[in-house]
Amino acid sequence: MKKKLVILTYLLFSILVIGSSQIDAQESINLDLPQAVEMALANNLEFQKAGYQLENAEIDAKRNEAENLLTQSNLLERQYELLLIEGKEQFQQEKEDLIIQVVDGYLQLKLAQKDLQLKEKELELEKNILENIKTQVKAGYKVELDVLEQSNEYYDALFSFESAKLEYQKLLGNFRITLGLNSKSQLELAAINIPDFKEIGLDEALQKGRQNSVALQINTLEIDLASLELEKSKVSDTPEVDLIELENNLAMTKLDYQIARQNLDYQIQSQWQNYMQNKNDITLSQNSLNQIKENKIIISNQVKAGLASEDEELSANVGVLEAEYRVASSVRNYYNALLNLQSIMGNLNKGDM
Repeated sequence: MKKKLVILTYLLFSILVIGSSQIDAQESINLDLPQAVEMALANNLEFQKAGYQLENAEIDAKRNEAENLLTQSNLLERQYELLLIEGKEQFQQEKEDLIIQVVDGYLQLKLAQKDLQLKEKELELEKNILENIKTQVKAGYKVELDVLEQSNEYYDALFSFESAKLEYQKLLGNFRITLGLNSKSQLELAAINIPDFKEIGLDEALQKGRQNSVALQINTLEIDLASLELEKSKVSDTPEVDLIELENNLAMTKLDYQIARQNLDYQIQSQWQNYMQNKNDITLSQNSLNQIKENKIIISNQVKAGLASEDEELSANVGVLEAEYRVASSVRNYYNALLNLQSIMGNLNKGDM
């Protein structure tokens, strides 16, 4: 009897523990945008791998530096420095790409949520219209063909709503992977408000971009390498034709630098213009939303006064949701343009959200 009691107690305890762990597993994780970035930088598997790769590159650099103490070769020193810079740049680029991916994934989810609200209201509206038409058919004001046509509209809205739900789940699954979470994690994302616009001048963007460009730093090192190789060859017994080839190599590396700077300036200018355009788009879409909300209030008052139907009010609600969707879309585009501009300027970090 005592043995059975012990077993029963153990089973009850196990059930409580398992139930508790399931609740914990299903507990919602509340995240705002900066917290989502922090979580991804801490847990994303691909970024963790990049960290190990950078650490190995730094170990190799230290090993090569120690070995070069014996040879005292300026050429080798520049080569090892170049390899380390390239390794650090690869890591930094992966970090920036992850930040941009997290921000865009977060905003995509918020946009998908808004799209679901919109599709649900549209479905409700089409259903109401269908029911009204059926009522009018019974009263003799409509024919069955009208019911058939509206049924098609209703089922199109239903299909669109179900597709939006599937798309949201797909985006959510991808976002969990990006954050390094398991597939059962429930997420509650904070609202995204209209951002405080960062004032970034074109001259400032060009100056910082050139100053921080690792590509230009690498080009400069390659010029040093080509120059050192040429000088080394001049003091040795090198054939004239080989010297000409090395001189050409040096000239080409200098041209590579100029080409890289031209391309960088063009990319900065294009991204800056994109950023400015997206700032304007937010302002325009917000103004449009305010006007549509005012119109919705007027219609709601007309409904209360018996001057407009409930379907007209529902249609006005759909209009508001459409305008809110456009605002959310413009905010997403703004953040994408901002982070890409800051990335190319060389000063993107997790505090930029």
